[in-house]
Amino acid sequence: MGIRNKLFVTFLATFLVLILAAGGFFFFAFEQSLSKYIDERQQAQVERLAEHLGVLYGQRGSWRFLLEEPRLLARLYWLAGDREARLERDGGGPRRDRDAPHHLTLLSPDKRPLLGPPPPSRLSEQVPIRVGDTLVGWLAYPDQEAIRDKLDRRFQERLLRFMSTMALVGLGLSLLVSWLLARHLVAPVTALTRHTRRLREGEYEARLTSPRRDEIGQLIRHVNGLGERLDQGRRARQRWFSDIAHELRTPLSVLQGELEAMVDGVRPLNQEGIAALESQVRQLTHLVNDLHDLALADAGNLRYHFRPLDLDSLCEDAVDALRPALERRRVTLETTLPPAPISGDPVRLRQLLDNLLQNSLKYTDQGGRVRLVLEADADQWRLTLDDSTPGVPDEALPRLFDHLYRVESSRNRDTGGAGLGLAIGQRIVEAHGGTIEARHGPLGGLRIVVRLPREPAAGPQRGQ
Repeated sequence: MGIRNKLFVTFLATFLVLILAAGGFFFFAFEQSLSKYIDERQQAQVERLAEHLGVLYGQRGSWRFLLEEPRLLARLYWLAGDREARLERDGGGPRRDRDAPHHLTLLSPDKRPLLGPPPPSRLSEQVPIRVGDTLVGWLAYPDQEAIRDKLDRRFQERLLRFMSTMALVGLGLSLLVSWLLARHLVAPVTALTRHTRRLREGEYEARLTSPRRDEIGQLIRHVNGLGERLDQGRRARQRWFSDIAHELRTPLSVLQGELEAMVDGVRPLNQEGIAALESQVRQLTHLVNDLHDLALADAGNLRYHFRPLDLDSLCEDAVDALRPALERRRVTLETTLPPAPISGDPVRLRQLLDNLLQNSLKYTDQGGRVRLVLEADADQWRLTLDDSTPGVPDEALPRLFDHLYRVESSRNRDTGGAGLGLAIGQRIVEAHGGTIEARHGPLGGLRIVVRLPREPAAGPQRGQ
């Protein structure tokens, strides 16, 4: 059973229970009120009759006049509320013996029956008949169930018919309202079902629009966010495959060209040619290794071995390894490296420093400046790397840590690498519990700020 049918049945059952409960309560309350009204009316009529009989008894001196005057006896029953005989007479129906007593019983002062049927042993009411202060008899009558006349019964029947009609109307309204409510509540769920089906089929650009501010509206916004993330992931995956193919195609094309030239005899097979091939193979190996490291880092499988170490010593080793390249490009390097003990993986941190320094070297004009500063910042070590022109456009800053992203659109390998160094560096910093960010630098180029915790990192042996 679908959720719409479940809601429909739930609402319908609720409405029916409410209708039955309200109808039953109304009928019970009205029945009780009607019975009380009939009892009070009968009591009042019998009391008035007793007063009349007392007057007649005072005038006649005995009860013989009731036996001798049948019409007076009929009048007696009429005054007591027995209208059935009069209704039959007025309606032209068969006449019944109006002289026969129906439910009233005349009793002597010592409660001996004088006229009428014997009073019931239970559920009987007795009204005294007095002449002045003298008790001359009793009028006995049963409870109202025994003397309820046709008007009372017809009124009760009309009431039951009315309530039955209202119950049927309520049932119809309950069916309509339950169906409308179930349809209204299930409509957004149905729309979400169709939307998620489209997402499953790969239509990640589809979006739902809803002005709702409740939990359903929040769920719709979350599903839209999920679709947006899936769309971004698909585009990133497509761009990733395209970029990987491009990065691998370049060295492979160079290798193929060199080998074909040697096979055709255009290029001699000498030490210089072999060195060129070895350079392309080394570049291709480096690219494959970076891709492998980045894939491991993204999957959380890049291994780390934490131990106490001196970050300043790692920085000095990385700077010393890069000095020959800096001198060839006439780039001035300034360092401020106070002692900075931390806990980390020396291999991965050295890889981070090499990537950052090589990135600054590649994107700094000849004769420029590079400045590396290490300083304490509260409970962290802050490593700041500034370089001189050229700078980075504002729109490129948030994307510097994306996979295979480089600022120059030509993807020239003479000035840039594969665009993986900063992405790998970000994963390494995050695995050490730190942060890395890029901004415009005071020297006119790029500033990279790395923050690492001063306390020993409680990192796992594998990347997060």
